[in-house]
Amino acid sequence: MFKVTKLITSGMIALLATSSIPLGIANAKSVSNKKSNSNVVTIYLARHGQTTGNVLTLNEGWDDYPLTPKGEQVAKEVGAGLRGIKFNYAAAGKLVRHLDTIKDMLDYSGNSNVVVRETPLLREAGEGKYELYNEKQSDELLNKYFHVSNQNVLVKKFGIDYVNKTNQALYEISKKHDTLPKADRAESAKQIINREAKGIKQVADATAKKNGKNALVVSSGDIIAAYLSKYDKHMSKADKKLVSNDSIPNSGVTKVYYNVKTNKVSFGKVGDLSYVNKGTKYLKNHKVKESKFMTVQYEK
Repeated sequence: MFKVTKLITSGMIALLATSSIPLGIANAKSVSNKKSNSNVVTIYLARHGQTTGNVLTLNEGWDDYPLTPKGEQVAKEVGAGLRGIKFNYAAAGKLVRHLDTIKDMLDYSGNSNVVVRETPLLREAGEGKYELYNEKQSDELLNKYFHVSNQNVLVKKFGIDYVNKTNQALYEISKKHDTLPKADRAESAKQIINREAKGIKQVADATAKKNGKNALVVSSGDIIAAYLSKYDKHMSKADKKLVSNDSIPNSGVTKVYYNVKTNKVSFGKVGDLSYVNKGTKYLKNHKVKESKFMTVQYEK
C-alpha cells in the first residue's frame, strides 16, 4: 500500500510520499452509548453533499460528480452546526465529492487545520457498469432479477436488509453481464460492509491514538446504509425507514460511538439534519473565512 500526503488547492497539488501501515478489520456490534467511557470515540459519519449525479438520479458509485451549489451550501451549514466540536481526526472516501464536502464541514466547524485521510475504504459501493444507470434503469434491472413489479415490494420484503440484498443482486448480475475487468465490477454485499467497517475502525483507532474523542468522516449513502443495517438493528422506526429505503439525506450526520477496546459500536439518530438548522442560524450573524488549502493524506 502506498500513501501520499498532498496539499489541495485550486489547480495545484503538492505530493509527498510517506509509508503506510496495513489496516485492521472491525468486529462491530451494538454497545451502550456512554460519553464518559474513555474507550469510546465519537465518529460524526456524514453523507457527502448533493451532487449533479444525485440530481440526475445516477447510481454514481465509484464514478465522481461535483457538488451542486446547494450541496456546497448545505455542507457549509452542517459544518457551522458542528462548531464547538474539536475534531482530532478526519477521513473521507477517495472521491472528489467526499473531499469537497469534508473541506466545507471542517472549515465551517472551525477545524480547518485538521489533516484529512483520503482512503478507498470509505468510498461508495462499487457498481461496475451499472453506475451509469439512473434510478429508473436500476429499478427495472432489480425488479426483473427479483421478479417483482416495483421497488416498494422489495422494501417491504427485505426491510432493514434492502440495501444489502439489492447490492448482492447487482453483484450477481454483474458477474454474468459486466464485461469490465473483475476488479471494476460491482462489489458483493459482504465486500461493501467489510470495507466500510474496516475504514470506521481505522478512524476510531487513529483518533484514540491521538488521545482524541471526536472524528469527522465523509462517506456515501449506500455504503453507510449497508454498514448501519448490518451492525445495529436497534434503530428507531424513522431511522429504519431511512436505511430500508436507502434514503439517508445528503450531508446528513450519524453519530457512531465506537469502543476501541471492544470494537463494539452504537449509533445516534441516522442522517441527522439538525446541524443544518443550527448552522443556518449561526451563519446569519457570522462570517466564516474559508481556508485556501486542505492537507490530505492520500492512500492509493
